[in-house]
Amino acid sequence: MRYFLILISLLFGADLADAQTQPLQDQEVSWRAYAAQRTARVRVFAVEDERRPHTIVVDDRASNGGPITDEAQFVADIVGREVGVDPTAATFVFRFTPAAFAEGAQDQGKTLLLRATFRRTQSGGLGSPNWRVLTAEGLDELTDRASL
Repeated sequence: MRYFLILISLLFGADLADAQTQPLQDQEVSWRAYAAQRTARVRVFAVEDERRPHTIVVDDRASNGGPITDEAQFVADIVGREVGVDPTAATFVFRFTPAAFAEGAQDQGKTLLLRATFRRTQSGGLGSPNWRVLTAEGLDELTDRASL
């Protein structure tokens, strides 16, 4: 009986840990760009950072016709409104898997991760992003997940 209780405690503890690493939101966000309709998978994670309490992971798609980082400020603004987060209070991670470059490709494989943070300009609009290349370990720290 004692071992059964220990096993149940471990299982419930694992479930609680897994629940804490799940995104707050996981959805498709669409917008109209100059060239065409664009879509991205967006996941929002709560993190323990007073300045930027959310990490927003944006997965680009090959069907978008070009990298969405070309319009990063617009994407951050649209995504922020859609998920209810001020883009200046979030760390954005633009995630490019093989599926971002070739339609029908898998999401697994080499992945390019670009971290972007934004500030407001004096006029109130979003300023240019501050870019950094991010490692998989850096993404794990920003989302508290083992893998995406």
